[in-house]
Amino acid sequence: MASSQAKTPDGLDIHPVEDQRRNCRDANALESAPEPVIKNGVVKNLWVAWIYIFDWYPSHYSKEEKALVKKLDRIILPLMSWLDQSNINNAYNSGMKEDLDLKGIEYNLFSTFYNLGYMVIEIPMMMLVSRPKLSRWVLPTCETLWTICTFIQSRNNSAEMIYGMRFLMGLFETPAATGSLYILASWYRSDEVFKRAGVWYVSSNIGAMFGGYMQAAAHAGLDGKAGMAGWRWVFIIDGVISLPIAAAGFFLYPGVPTSPRVWWLKESEQMLAQARMQADGVKKSSKIGKRMLKRVFRRWHFYIAVGTYVCFQMTTWVSGQMIVWVKSTGEYSVEMINILPTGVQALAIVVGVCVPSLVMVYPIWVPFMFAATILLFCHSTLLVWNIPLSLHFAAYFLLGMTSCMTPMLFPWVHLIMKDDNEAKSFTTGAMMTCAWAFFIWYHIVAFPITEGPRWTRGFTSNVCLTCVYITLFLIGQVLWRRDIKNGVYDRAIEDEENEEVLKDRRDSDNLDEKRTELDISDKHIEDKQAGERK
Repeated sequence: MASSQAKTPDGLDIHPVEDQRRNCRDANALESAPEPVIKNGVVKNLWVAWIYIFDWYPSHYSKEEKALVKKLDRIILPLMSWLDQSNINNAYNSGMKEDLDLKGIEYNLFSTFYNLGYMVIEIPMMMLVSRPKLSRWVLPTCETLWTICTFIQSRNNSAEMIYGMRFLMGLFETPAATGSLYILASWYRSDEVFKRAGVWYVSSNIGAMFGGYMQAAAHAGLDGKAGMAGWRWVFIIDGVISLPIAAAGFFLYPGVPTSPRVWWLKESEQMLAQARMQADGVKKSSKIGKRMLKRVFRRWHFYIAVGTYVCFQMTTWVSGQMIVWVKSTGEYSVEMINILPTGVQALAIVVGVCVPSLVMVYPIWVPFMFAATILLFCHSTLLVWNIPLSLHFAAYFLLGMTSCMTPMLFPWVHLIMKDDNEAKSFTTGAMMTCAWAFFIWYHIVAFPITEGPRWTRGFTSNVCLTCVYITLFLIGQVLWRRDIKNGVYDRAIEDEENEEVLKDRRDSDNLDEKRTELDISDKHIEDKQAGERK
């Protein structure tokens, strides 16, 4: 197969995938290019793999690759950290309910309208994020609009206004979750992305935990200042924090590796990033059309991925409702009502980083089953309800394990569909869209606030749904291993290499044709000039 070495203006040699493979077949090259410890999510060396939980920049990386990954970590991860969604929960339980005379299931409807906004444009937004020329601008634009809505929420004066603002918040936050995970999987290899996804995801838990402390502080120190209740100040503070981050995104956000180069990346670094992902089996973006939709709906990935995530997402609402139970006891102050539930986020921060990192040591089904089993225990315990107070606290705190599931599920889908970028972006968008489509009505039916905090019907449903998504994931794992055994991903890499060779040949043929046309044109001009002289 034809292949050539490219040298960038920065002086860094970029070897195409086939050259790298050929070099690794040489005995001498193997010493400088060791076999990856993790490949396709499977551990090759258990003893060495443990190091990778804590070692983000392995010693076998070249100097250039290590510098690139460090630069990506310093810039991409902070920009990707998405903001606190739970400020409406804190506000509701810190005076907003009484100030606005909110009743019945209006609290549930706040989440419903938020999820409706999320659902409306999730798939179209994911298609935009996957387009190299547009990818750089989608997230910062949406975050700026999100920030404006956050400021406006400080002026909420009715349930109807909150419905509208929550819809817009969901609309503008659409690319925050799936879009961010898509970008992470576009820059980081399969043996790097899980721990980064965990760090990214726990930022939401840090935001929720910080929001609880901030609400307590606002109620104690700002309540009544400038004629505003403490819960209104929380939205203003959130907006002040978000605005500079949104503005920085326009200057720092890199898009995907094939996007126009951002100023802080050297040309050699961008070429290296592209080569890294190609070597990992990630195909470049191509056109979106009917052929892409056929690929999506004819393969098992779509149905397993969407079914698994829908069932999981439907069980997550209750993990943010410990505050309702704490308030119902009537034994705690407003400050403690906001502070105690932050224990859920505290645990979520730890497990959100550590459990996805275990994918570096064990096959992904091991940490997945570990987390899913604990969540099944929590839902079962809360279903029983009449349990010791300490076990009640433990069950709610352990619901923080939900934070490690999304950082495993979405990168897993990126891994099993890495041979088709467009189908992958459509599928991840559909995962979120379908999840919200069920979520918007599920918690109203299963967890109406008027029946809380003892939601017998809801906890029963959650136990059943947890068993379903565990089963679907394990089926997907078996099918994925079958595809690896059958060489599906290796053929995808070879097909892309062949496409690049054919493209180079077509470009070369087109160039030869243009040169021939120019030669003919020049000869015609010379003949004409010679005739005129005669």
